[in-house]
Amino acid sequence: MYVRRVVGTGAGRETYTIVDGDGRVVEMVDDYLALCTDREHSPNTLRARAFDLKAWLVFLQLVGLDPLTASPEHVDQFAGWMRRPVQPGRLRPVDTDSGPAREASTVNRALNSVYMFYEFLARRGVGMGAQLTHRRATSIGDHGGFLAGIAERQVVHRPTRLKQTKRRPPTLTDAEVQQILDACDRIRDRLLMALMFETGCRIGQALGLRHEDINTDRRTLTLRPREDNANRARGKSRDPKEIPVRCTLLDLYTDYLFAEYGELDCDYVFVNLWNGVVGTPMGYWAAMSLVKRLRRRTGIDFHPHQFRHTHATALLRAGVRLEVASELLTHGSVRTTAEIYGHLDVDDLAEELDRVGFRGSR
Repeated sequence: MYVRRVVGTGAGRETYTIVDGDGRVVEMVDDYLALCTDREHSPNTLRARAFDLKAWLVFLQLVGLDPLTASPEHVDQFAGWMRRPVQPGRLRPVDTDSGPAREASTVNRALNSVYMFYEFLARRGVGMGAQLTHRRATSIGDHGGFLAGIAERQVVHRPTRLKQTKRRPPTLTDAEVQQILDACDRIRDRLLMALMFETGCRIGQALGLRHEDINTDRRTLTLRPREDNANRARGKSRDPKEIPVRCTLLDLYTDYLFAEYGELDCDYVFVNLWNGVVGTPMGYWAAMSLVKRLRRRTGIDFHPHQFRHTHATALLRAGVRLEVASELLTHGSVRTTAEIYGHLDVDDLAEELDRVGFRGSR
């Protein structure tokens, strides 16, 4: 089984499908992923679901079953198979004491993809979709929605789900952040790391940044969701958000333009300057290659998303109100927050940061 990226036109510009060893598309999975594409799901979500369903199909091949003849018992076995450290193409685990091969959260995501796939098939009257869920009466602890308590409600329960351990998001210390910044031997690289730390933006938002998004006069940065980035960078937010930034970050941006960017004719802030096609937008591969180099130089095992966790933690510890932190981080719940507290523009955000004396990185 192989996952293949498919590029089209119209609203569904990018999607994924699964092909078998003979190069033929697995039609029932392709139909389901096409439905998800029509619903305008994120390409990253489509890719994750494609790989989850690929794992399910590989498991069914190993046990000699057709997807339409699988039963809920096989879903339980699939969950255990995902957790066991097995070699590709085998059912039995290898001898190792390294622990589970996948986190419980990863397995639960795959199970959720399988559930939704069979719910899709159930609408066609095939598969085991109706057997994978059962309804039960509400109990204490269930979320009470609108008109809760007026009429007896039932909730849908999916029996196969692994217990996840809640862990605090990993963060970096000030010394570790400074060590990472000092390990950057290029201004572009230092700007990328500093940008993610001081604004808490996602790596996709940083790589999709354009020069028009930076306002040096107002000292602001606008994070805009774009689906047409040449480097396929994506941000999860749906609406553009203007946030305040420090002068030191803007000074670093100016130094980058004069010292390294030069006369390049490109709309993107972060571009390839030494490897690849010079002047083209910097992609995920180049960014992660930089991260790996910085890991080796510093000995710090970090991921770009840890800058976001670190920034969010610093905001809350400084006393920034939760609704302001949500706006600054462009969280998906920001619309609900705005309905409760009112819309916060960039001046409101800057005023709140000045109130608590938040200065970000040193």
